[in-house]
Amino acid sequence: MKYLGFLVVFFSFCYVQVYADTYPEVVFDNSLVKGSYAKSRVQYAGASWVENVNGHLLVSDTLFFTPGNALSLRYLSNNQGHWDVSLRYSRQKYHYRFSNKDFLSIRMYVKTENTKLGDLPRLYISQRNKVSDTLDIRSYIDDFEVGKWVQVKIPAKDLQIEDAEEPISGVHFIQHGTSDEMHHVFVDQVEFLPAKYSEVKLTTNAVLTEAVGYDRIVHLKWQLPLTPSIRYIKIYRSEDGQVFRPIGIRPVQMQSCLDVVPVVGQKYFYKITWMDFNYEESLFSSVREASTKKMENDALITLIQMTHVNYFVENFDINSGMYLPYRSKDKAVVSTKETAPAVLSLLIGVERKFINRQVALNRISKMTYFLLRAQNKYGVFPAYFDGRKGLPEYRRGFSSYDVNGTAALVEALLIARQYFSQDNETERDLRSRITALYDNVNWQKLVADETSNVLRSKLSLMEGNAPEEITAASLLSGPNDAINTYLLAIAARKYPLPAPAYYNGVYNYYNINRHEHIEELDMDIYSDSLIHDYANSTTVAKTNVDTLARLSVIQPSTQFGVCLPLGEMRGSLIDLYKPFLTVDPKILKDSLMDWSEVLGAYTHYVKRRDNELGVGTTNSDIWGFYQHKDSVGNYRVNPAIAPSSVIIEPELGIASVLALYAQYGHILFTEYGFRSWLDLRNDDVSDEYLALNQGAIAVMLENAKSGMIWKLYQEIPELQKARKELFLGQVEDIN
Repeated sequence: MKYLGFLVVFFSFCYVQVYADTYPEVVFDNSLVKGSYAKSRVQYAGASWVENVNGHLLVSDTLFFTPGNALSLRYLSNNQGHWDVSLRYSRQKYHYRFSNKDFLSIRMYVKTENTKLGDLPRLYISQRNKVSDTLDIRSYIDDFEVGKWVQVKIPAKDLQIEDAEEPISGVHFIQHGTSDEMHHVFVDQVEFLPAKYSEVKLTTNAVLTEAVGYDRIVHLKWQLPLTPSIRYIKIYRSEDGQVFRPIGIRPVQMQSCLDVVPVVGQKYFYKITWMDFNYEESLFSSVREASTKKMENDALITLIQMTHVNYFVENFDINSGMYLPYRSKDKAVVSTKETAPAVLSLLIGVERKFINRQVALNRISKMTYFLLRAQNKYGVFPAYFDGRKGLPEYRRGFSSYDVNGTAALVEALLIARQYFSQDNETERDLRSRITALYDNVNWQKLVADETSNVLRSKLSLMEGNAPEEITAASLLSGPNDAINTYLLAIAARKYPLPAPAYYNGVYNYYNINRHEHIEELDMDIYSDSLIHDYANSTTVAKTNVDTLARLSVIQPSTQFGVCLPLGEMRGSLIDLYKPFLTVDPKILKDSLMDWSEVLGAYTHYVKRRDNELGVGTTNSDIWGFYQHKDSVGNYRVNPAIAPSSVIIEPELGIASVLALYAQYGHILFTEYGFRSWLDLRNDDVSDEYLALNQGAIAVMLENAKSGMIWKLYQEIPELQKARKELFLGQVEDIN
């Protein structure tokens, strides 16, 4: 494994805030996929026309303002027609918040000689169900010239946006003047910039410190000065050391990146520059060279695991140590539930020597100090915090205490308590604080009224102890990570629930027909969990229990030749896998179900189902689809689903990891692991990452290798007694 040593060094010493491959205020800088830009939409009517592929703008990888590409807008504006082209704002979680103090900047290149200012399109901004004023961009261009990149600079206040808190959903170009001639312009670097920014000149050379090759990837690392005017790092690559071409840009939050090269086994040369807000470049760095070399599968799997761990190593709030899913100019919003996979991944990083033990210890200690001081209700924490103040964060005026999220974090911290077992003051103190956090949760206060010890999933932030409205969707139930929550509640020392609560909660639905979809602008703007809908079912009988309707999860059926004890899959397979990030399915063998067998059945069912769907790939190792909630019900690949099967079917899981890397790694795989989704039908890929996905891959690969997290979970004293009572009184071997 010495071949991967450089990344271990990188993980150990590079701790910067990383959020995505670009800035939240950027609407477009580059398309990750060649050919056409799936996040654009072309519409035209009558005698007008816009060049498109499947309703999307073409991507230019030869003419661009910032590397590696721009968008081609070729149009005919006829007086008997109309056209509208939108660039969808693609952030899932790092949303730009509109400010009248900013300006919208667009770089535009006019290619056709016949194109005059009056032939250029008009522009407007869309928000969910609203649009801004439509502006004539002629007034916002200085020094217009054909065959040259010019800047369109529009003060944000001119757009007359009424609701600045509502995230933007896109930038639209629409037909303006009319002409019988074809016009062709290129669009790049569409972004909102502050009216005032540092204009300190970049007078020194950029510093590229390292270029190391492995397989078909080169890892580049640079040393960034504290100059406030630096906006991007611009990367150049050469195959002969003489002719360099620009291949990409990276935001200043990143101090390294991975470059996917065309050919394995070849030497490449690199240099970089700094770029300021005006896109003026610094002097070149010195040249570094790297040779790529084919890696064996075991080394590739280790590399892939390391990158997923690295996502959590770098992505955290410096104040609280918590996972940071959202970046804002004026606050640090942290997520309770998504901090749980961060804790588990840090432990794996230490064990695998990807990161320093003391670094992980300090980070987790900081979390516990923060949580013990933070606002809570019955020991339950809000779904989101202001990481600087420890106060609940409101989303569109609403927030809640998250029972399931708190349980996930407490469980991860209990596992950390087992890991940091050395007899020294620091680790003893950490263990004590984690125990206090667990003991502080009053599970008995979290039971929904008039139920048989069924836990609520959320609590209102409203003060007082008045009864709160209970709905089916607010109850914690089903064969998902409710399993972990009920085990914690039953095992608690101070406020435990009786053992039957496990069966009432896990083996019944109080909310059914779950349809999984990735969050969009109309959903949760902070969380990067997968979100679910709950709809009423009209096809199943219900029985009343304590005035609430419930439905048994045990609905045996056979599909695709597989016996399914829980019936047709509700939601995503990742939901069924979630409990087993921490719990070895072999020890969940209660009087009703052998969960190891359940996982095996649903793994084969989902793979067979997905292979038959035919949604863009003929490779049977690429599976794990979910139906994206849009107008046409497109399917996307969640790259965590199939790899997570490694704990049940090792060959299937490893094959899927390697297939995703080999077939789609050039657009899907980065220094933070796999991106959050891949749309094969529309040639689209997410430019962000999901904490649940990154954690699932890091943890499941480790559990398949060593069982590390499972073993630590089994050692938790409080939980051992509860499991012995629930699971047939079996005596566990925790060695």
